[in-house]
Amino acid sequence: MNLFGSIKSLGFGIERVGLLPLHKPWLALLALIGFSAFCATGILKLETDDALSDLFRSNSPIYQDYKVMSDLFPSSERDVLVVLEGKKLLSPDGLETIRNVHQELEFVDSVDGALSIFSMRGEPNKDGYAPPIIPHDIPAYNEGFDLVEKGIKEHPLVYGKMLSEPDKQGKQIALVVLSIRPDIKASKDMSQAMADVRLAAQEALAGNKDITVDVAGIPVMRQEIKQAIKRDRLIFNTIGFIVGFAISLAFFRRPTLVFIASVCPALSVLWSLGLLGHFGFQLNTFINVIPPLVMVIALSDAMHMVYSIRRNIAKGLDRFEATREAVLNVGPACVLTSITTSLALVSLAYTDSGLIRQFGFAAAIATLMAFVSVILIVPTLTALLMRNEDKFRAQEYKHARALNVLESFSGKISRWITPRHLAMTIIGISMAVLFSIMHSQLQAQYRLTDQVPTGKESIETAGRIDKFLQGATPLHILIEWPGDKSIRKDPEVLNAIEEAHRIMEEQAGVANVWSVAALRRWLRENQGKESATPASVGDYLDKMPEHLLNRFVNEPRNSAIITGRVPDIDAKDTLPILDGIESELLKKLPKDHGMNIRVTGLSSVSAVQSSTMINQLNQGLLGAVILVIILIGFAFRSKEVALLSIVPNLLPIAAAGAGLYLQNFGLEYASVIGLTVAFGLAVDDSIHFLNRLHLERSRTTSQKEAVYKTLTHIGPVLMLTTMVLVCGLAVTILSELPSMRQFGSLAMTTLIAALLADLLILPAIIISTCREKLGQDAN
Repeated sequence: MNLFGSIKSLGFGIERVGLLPLHKPWLALLALIGFSAFCATGILKLETDDALSDLFRSNSPIYQDYKVMSDLFPSSERDVLVVLEGKKLLSPDGLETIRNVHQELEFVDSVDGALSIFSMRGEPNKDGYAPPIIPHDIPAYNEGFDLVEKGIKEHPLVYGKMLSEPDKQGKQIALVVLSIRPDIKASKDMSQAMADVRLAAQEALAGNKDITVDVAGIPVMRQEIKQAIKRDRLIFNTIGFIVGFAISLAFFRRPTLVFIASVCPALSVLWSLGLLGHFGFQLNTFINVIPPLVMVIALSDAMHMVYSIRRNIAKGLDRFEATREAVLNVGPACVLTSITTSLALVSLAYTDSGLIRQFGFAAAIATLMAFVSVILIVPTLTALLMRNEDKFRAQEYKHARALNVLESFSGKISRWITPRHLAMTIIGISMAVLFSIMHSQLQAQYRLTDQVPTGKESIETAGRIDKFLQGATPLHILIEWPGDKSIRKDPEVLNAIEEAHRIMEEQAGVANVWSVAALRRWLRENQGKESATPASVGDYLDKMPEHLLNRFVNEPRNSAIITGRVPDIDAKDTLPILDGIESELLKKLPKDHGMNIRVTGLSSVSAVQSSTMINQLNQGLLGAVILVIILIGFAFRSKEVALLSIVPNLLPIAAAGAGLYLQNFGLEYASVIGLTVAFGLAVDDSIHFLNRLHLERSRTTSQKEAVYKTLTHIGPVLMLTTMVLVCGLAVTILSELPSMRQFGSLAMTTLIAALLADLLILPAIIISTCREKLGQDAN
């Protein structure tokens, strides 16, 4: 005997897997427990990936240039910026404090090297010795401190770069740049490193109330992101589950039904994260979206199933037949919604970002796990827990009051729409067109600090660096020369570095530029042309501390770097800066000069890649909409149904995009991903509506009557699931991550718009345009 039989179904027969637990519910329960235990071990394997550059990881030339630079020179991704702020830092006592902090930080085990004003050397004397610009014994004001002050202010790498000028209140900042050891990679090791740095800095300032110390830099941001991800995961899973459970209980009024519906999202999260752990996925800002995503998908489908079972039992069926009917009638829609949502998420693979591609596939796997949990858990628990159907039916009227109110309201909606169907159709189509035009005007935008929790130390400290030193984000020009040339012998090498330095220095928006060219210029101005020859510059480089020299030149690899800093601005505002530098480099240093010169750095990569990738994601979303509509038509075996689904599925995305446009926002990674995820969720409502309409049309010859019965049957559960989804996603506003808050806001907007489209616009379009036959008979 063929268990699945020969049928035509929206779910291609896949939903019949849900009939298996009805034969052996206890055996099914044991299998579910065993699989859950297996997945629990996978969760223990999950680690957090908090590298900010991983978002842009790709095979693109600009990212490959960044990898080359990171291999040649100390990566800014491992730089911790210790910021000392106070009045009179350029004083004997102030310098002594800076030195104490510098020395304490050098002894931190995880620090590979410390760079500050105490790392700098002055001009070579007659014997060729280049003394530190700040002597070991710092003189008092009346004992020669003016010479020390003069040396600090004239040094090309110190004043305005490592030590700011005082502001109007007399405050200034001094930087101590720490390189974290390359072997410090694990999250827990990096957390300990950041804690050690903070402790050492605070101990060095013990008793000094006039100077404060804070830290910034990408390692600090990464730790703050990791902590926010852990916090969000706990909050989302806990509060989201409680909210969903509470709303379900308020309407179903039956703890058993609510328990069955609530177990599905809880286990779907366990299964999804467990499998991702076994597959080697790592947690990041995007993967962090998966738990609430899976919870809302599983809860939505579970509520459709449980709602159908409740109605079937109330009609007189026993729990086995009631569940069978629900599996065969609602299950196909659950299959199709899982496939369409997975397709929408897989569209995220249409991007150069390996991180986002990984999220797309991980979310698609999680969506399928949500379906598997519903189609197996609901029948299993219903068979085991719903043992007294007669008592259930006797109490149905009392417990169904809230749902009856929603059914009555849905009927009123149908009666209101029927005489106004043409007007509602025109309004719906017009709104879809208008909102789509607004959505198309959105521009890509990206800021590095938008990926970091709001109000954290790294952001506030970076803001002070922007204020005092005109920029905290590094931008680089990488120069590589042929192996037969040398910075110590060939003037053209130093001349190329100096010209590139000048170009960056003169570019508006770039400040705090330093390189070996700044030292050469300083030596030439103070000691004459002879001190600026390649040999003389080479001698001076030999006198520099190694960890400082390594930030300028990599002689064994024939390369040098020019570093400037830009403020925290949007990617679209960074692009003109990059274009200006690159165009000047091509004019002054054409490619035929034998050197490889290019602009790079995390700010460069993020500016170029973000625009490209966000546009790719937006195109992928459009492709997903088209593909899902085609799939709906194929599943219903009807071109007419495919056309019907265009407006109600396009309108929610367009409405969310129009909201961004009206608020003068742009498209960010979080917004495009949020729209993609929300589209995958919103299309579920349309499929369940069309699936129910399909069933009702097989029982009546009147289109209007079919729409009325569909609305009264499916309207309450659509409203209830949307309420649960929106309330569940509302917990994202508690996130410290701006990207997560925006994701939740867009998802909620899209879901509400989808509900309105499916309750008001879709029925009106069906009444206005459909013939008396909708698709083929699926029964």
